[in-house]
Amino acid sequence: MRGGPAPAMTRGKPQIARGKTDTATVYQPVTASLRVLEVLEALNAIGPAGLTAIQKRTGIPKATTLRMLETLQSAGFATYDPGSREFAVGIRALALSTGYNAEDEIVMIAGPVMAELRKSLGWPSDIVVSQNDQLVIANTNARDAVFSVVRRRGPGSQLPFTISATGRAWLAFATDAFRQRVLRFERPHPEESRELMENREKLEALIAETRRRGYGLQSGEFFDTEAGAGVPVIVGGVLRCCLNIIVARNAVTLEQIERQYVPLLQEAAREIEARAARAGLAIGAPDISRY
Repeated sequence: MRGGPAPAMTRGKPQIARGKTDTATVYQPVTASLRVLEVLEALNAIGPAGLTAIQKRTGIPKATTLRMLETLQSAGFATYDPGSREFAVGIRALALSTGYNAEDEIVMIAGPVMAELRKSLGWPSDIVVSQNDQLVIANTNARDAVFSVVRRRGPGSQLPFTISATGRAWLAFATDAFRQRVLRFERPHPEESRELMENREKLEALIAETRRRGYGLQSGEFFDTEAGAGVPVIVGGVLRCCLNIIVARNAVTLEQIERQYVPLLQEAAREIEARAARAGLAIGAPDISRY
């Protein structure tokens, strides 16, 4: 039978399969489906992009990557420009975002504040939330910023905790329960720092320094050409989202980020916190970092 053998039966019911995260499922994941989704995620993160760039991003063999891209193209989830020889996310994939809930309320509140701030920043910046203990970009101006960086990420792209400024800010200001779950690294982002994952003492010191400073920083640790800062937005004592900025290291120093851009992000964070409180988000709102 295609798709592998049927699951073992217990008293007439399929036996539950369990993955590394101990999440109960009836059937084992379909590898081909996971691969095509991985290619779509890579395309969303770096596209428009050529075959080689997407293959390097996923690590999937080039022939398989091309087959997946052409499958996505035939279904309307990707497009191909013969002139530039680049693939891009298609209209049908964009339509999926209508059902995407990235902590809508805080993102809706933060959106107008960040839109105004971005006029002053010039550089790419994101609103980042947590979903299922993963950091997810909910809103970004990466494609429209005055200045650009090599990396292009769209809504839905994920960020690592250990080497991104946003991730470090999240670890520093999230609840203890959330932080302890993440630090088990049961489902680590593929770009997490192996050194920091294995050296808990060093990572804890970095988290403590970030908490003392009040915001996260990174310079060349995520992408060697980039630096950035991440600022927490805390409503009712609970971390709701983070705001960040990404700059080119050869154009802006870390000291300039702290002096020129971090105060602007912090001012925006305070405005978002005030608007969220007025909207009642702090009253009886669940701790989104738990989910």
